[in-house]
Amino acid sequence: MGKRKTIAVCVTGYDEQNEIMIIHGAREKCRELGFNLITFFNSMRKPELNLDLVIPEDIVNGEMQVIKLINFDMIDGILVFGDSMLSSSMLFNIANEAKKRGVPMVDIDDPSYEVCEKITLSNENAMEDVIRHLVEDHGFTEIDFINGFKNNPQSDQRLAAYKKVLTENGIPIDESRIHYGEFWRKSIECTENIIKRGKLPQAIACANDTMAIFCMDTLKEHGFRIPEDVVVTGFDATIDSTLCTPTLTTARRAIYEAGLAAVEKLARMMKGEDTEYETFVESVLVRRESCGCVPVTPRKDETYEERYAKLNRFKQFNRYILYMNSEFANITSSEELYEPLREGADIFGFEKMFVCINFDIEHKQDLIDIDKDDSNPWTVPEKMVSMLSKGHDVPVGTEFYTSELIPGGLDDEDGPVHYVIAPIYFKRNFLGYLAIVPPDNYIEGDMFSAWLVAIQNNAGSFYMNNELTEAIGELQKLYLRDPLTGLFNRRGLNKYEVPYIEEALKKGRLAAIICADVDGLKKINDIYGHEEGDNAIVRSSSAIIRCFPVGSICVRTGGDEFLIASSFKDERELKATIKDVYRNLTEYNAISNKPYKVGCSCGYALIPQEGYDIDEITKLADKNMYDEKLKRKTVRKD
Repeated sequence: MGKRKTIAVCVTGYDEQNEIMIIHGAREKCRELGFNLITFFNSMRKPELNLDLVIPEDIVNGEMQVIKLINFDMIDGILVFGDSMLSSSMLFNIANEAKKRGVPMVDIDDPSYEVCEKITLSNENAMEDVIRHLVEDHGFTEIDFINGFKNNPQSDQRLAAYKKVLTENGIPIDESRIHYGEFWRKSIECTENIIKRGKLPQAIACANDTMAIFCMDTLKEHGFRIPEDVVVTGFDATIDSTLCTPTLTTARRAIYEAGLAAVEKLARMMKGEDTEYETFVESVLVRRESCGCVPVTPRKDETYEERYAKLNRFKQFNRYILYMNSEFANITSSEELYEPLREGADIFGFEKMFVCINFDIEHKQDLIDIDKDDSNPWTVPEKMVSMLSKGHDVPVGTEFYTSELIPGGLDDEDGPVHYVIAPIYFKRNFLGYLAIVPPDNYIEGDMFSAWLVAIQNNAGSFYMNNELTEAIGELQKLYLRDPLTGLFNRRGLNKYEVPYIEEALKKGRLAAIICADVDGLKKINDIYGHEEGDNAIVRSSSAIIRCFPVGSICVRTGGDEFLIASSFKDERELKATIKDVYRNLTEYNAISNKPYKVGCSCGYALIPQEGYDIDEITKLADKNMYDEKLKRKTVRKD
């Protein structure tokens, strides 16, 4: 038997109704053909078009680092979800490398780029089927259309389909019947505007299921019946479309079939056969209750056992994350650091899992200095170390070349395998990656992403703390640390604040004093006790130490008060760091299962190059912090 063929997939996001379904299709076709499948995954999604969001460059680099692990000498074909990738330059790099190596490549569901042969999910035909059903099967001539974003490729396709069917049937296009719900809650406003006209249309067609469900809820709140008073349709055939009342008539994008078609197309290309540049996979109309084709039937109530099973799974995951994070404080070795991941693998149902860590970081425990402007941490290390034995017998500490991806490689398996590779990074340091064999059903993408963040923070903090241990050994002996948080106390502040600032100014850095204060600590202490108050202090200090640059002088100056002496390239980086502190605590609150929210307010003052009075600057930073606290408190009350 010759070498088994291996297909690589590059995907951003692991949603049950989208990416996972395509990968399921690809996996089934790979099994049928006897191919290995390796999914290179990152969880940070690209912001939707027209949303004013920018992902920090270091996060983009950290997420996309997993793509650099692809060994083109190992793979025989590659599938990409080009439109979802965080970095278009990385997409072009993959395409160029594949072309240079003669590796066939297929891009799935990507209207934005023309880099290789494509599999296209035909949204236009599917939307046509929905509108044609309303016009030709139901005889409707008054149909409003709630579209997504303006100038979005998917929105434009679906709007064109709406107009095409109306025109073919001699129905004039009335622009006042076209609305933009931006694929989300703005569809409520659109529906309110439709109601205000005084006469409902015969049908409201929506460009996705989410908008359709919001539309139906709004109509029902105003006393209208669906489908008796107005028909509503959606698009995407999401799980929610089967759970709403009435169930939603929609179009199912052939996502699973796209995965099958993509691998089948690759297989033909690998044999040297000619294939069409673009292969279309048609979607399917799904008739349900909201258009009247299926009678509305009462929904079966969910049993207590069913509700409890869902709730218990989330509780189990939350307890596990809290345990993993709380145990971090007692960890003294990297073996102990990764041992709790066994339970996580069991929760997700992984058949096997490898934790692969950069050899230099694991053995030298020497992270790159992130303050050096000329450093380039985003390179693939030559060697890795396997740090967990879960579902396999590879000993902890086994060294292997990164190009193998899995210790021992893939070809010693009894049959074709499917691995998911996910990055582990911290700030500007690529630590390594997880390599897992997922279950046959699906991975809960949101939970998996939250787990990755926890692993990354704990691993990054562990290695960075190890690097700092020698430097702060003398300080610990001199009792320069606060025992609760591990931050410097006032003695540490007095010893290191001014030398740190002078060194930063000498290097031309922007030096600053930042004062921080835990929000609402008295209320937490009074209602939940001082142990929970201590938790709020510890979590705030943890956010500060994780988010501010390595080497910053982070101090607990009082009960719930902190001071940080730090330096930055510019004031923009300083503001971004403070936002990172707020975001870190928001992420903790999302999984903490605590009856209160942990937050802190930060204010800062910049230090001039010459003639500064550190006490006056600290007073100004403290004043700015209280102004910020008042502003945040006002927002929270709203």
